[in-house]
Amino acid sequence: MKLVSVYRSARADKALYDLLRERSTERDRFVNISHRKLPTWRRHLAFIRSKPYRAWYLIRIGPACVGTIYLSNAGEIGIVLARVYRGKGYGKAAIKLLMKRHPRKRYLANINPKNERSIGMFTKLGFAHLQNTYELRHA
Repeated sequence: MKLVSVYRSARADKALYDLLRERSTERDRFVNISHRKLPTWRRHLAFIRSKPYRAWYLIRIGPACVGTIYLSNAGEIGIVLARVYRGKGYGKAAIKLLMKRHPRKRYLANINPKNERSIGMFTKLGFAHLQNTYELRHA
């Protein structure tokens, strides 16, 4: 497994957009907590250029991009794997590699409360449940 910086990779934008496209389907509605719908290509590129995370990587197994992982400035880990690579241990391995590369005393993970697979993975890594956050959106 290799973590390749999104900020230094010429083709990261397409790989990331493909992952977003997959996450925006009804089948993956419990994976996502930040997007309600797929952003436009232009907004996607602007988001990447804004360098929103302390570290942001493509997760590669050989030539295949299996997902993405980031570490926010607040120590939050976010990870998404392409559907075909879930349940194979790549997520846990990528999180361990990220934490080894960016050691700190505390890490957080914001997870959709209906995403039982992700909750289980982070729990097995030693993460503990802290809170639930609620949102009210007006039309």
